Order: sequence, then structure tokens, then C-alpha cells
Amino acid sequence: MNGKSLLQRLTEKRAEAWDIAFKKPWPYWFGGILLAVVNIIYFAVSGEIWSITSGFARLGAWIISLFGVGVENWEAWQYYEYTLPWLDKYSWSNFGIIIGALIAILLAGQFKLKKIKNKKQFVTVLIGGWLMGYGARIAIGCNIGGLYTAFASLALNAWLYLPFIILGIYSGSKLLIKLIDY
Repeated sequence: MNGKSLLQRLTEKRAEAWDIAFKKPWPYWFGGILLAVVNIIYFAVSGEIWSITSGFARLGAWIISLFGVGVENWEAWQYYEYTLPWLDKYSWSNFGIIIGALIAILLAGQFKLKKIKNKKQFVTVLIGGWLMGYGARIAIGCNIGGLYTAFASLALNAWLYLPFIILGIYSGSKLLIKLIDY
């Protein structure tokens, strides 16, 4: 029994379990299964597919409306219904993802603010984020709707989406390495 009390052994086991759950990386297969289970639960509870970009579009439109821009009659709302963010289930889902990610990184003790290295990094990240958001809007969905949810519903578009997202990740990574010295 190596001289440790039951309380000491339980405390060590709890610390070890904490490290496994929050500090050490999870295997990719476990993350995939967890993502699938969350997707199924979301669909069962809400009755709709998991969607991210619609909520952000509504939130962005609401923010712009605060500056006097009339967003209620935009053509985009012929496809997506315009609702205020606090009445939109997709916005609440987005808030949940952001808050959940914050809680996870705080529990792991990995939260830290990083200084922007230079203007080039700032501009590149800003343009990249804008392009991703614009691409998600004109594609009527991001990788959540176009890939994960599509795979879960056995849709053909997921298989068409996958090679192009891999090509985009590869090309973007190569370009980023050339543009920014991280």
C-alpha cells in the first residue's frame, strides 16, 4: 500500500482524472464521437440541424441596425428569417459554444492573452476571418452545416464539400506560412 492513505490516493486519482479530462489532448476519434453525439442531441432537442452562420448573420444585422441601418427588408431574410439575437435559437447555440469553449480553456488553465506580433499578422487575420465569414454566407453555411451535419444526415454534399475543404486548408496553410512568420 506504499504508505499512502486512502484520501491521498483518491486525491491523486482525482488530479490524474482532471489532467486526462482537461489538460491532456483527447484522441481525435473521441472528439469525433463526442461531436456526433452533441449533433444528435441538438437535432433531437431542437428539431433542426446544427447551424452556426445564421445566428452570426442575425447578430451582425442587429448590431448594424443599432447604427440606424434598416436591415429588416434585406433580401437575405427571404432565405433566413430575421429575428432579434436573443429570440434566435441559433444565436443561443453560438453563445453556448463560445461560453463552453471559454469554460473549457479556463478549466484547462490554458487561457492567456497574446500580443499581436505585427500589423501584417493583424491584417492577415482580419482578412482571413472576413473571407471565412463571407464564404460561409454565400455557401449558405459553414463546415458545421456543409460537412458535419451533412455527414450525419448522409447527404451527398458532404462528400463534395470534403475534398475542397481539405484543399482549402492545405492551400491556406501554405500561404499563411509564406505570409506570416509565426
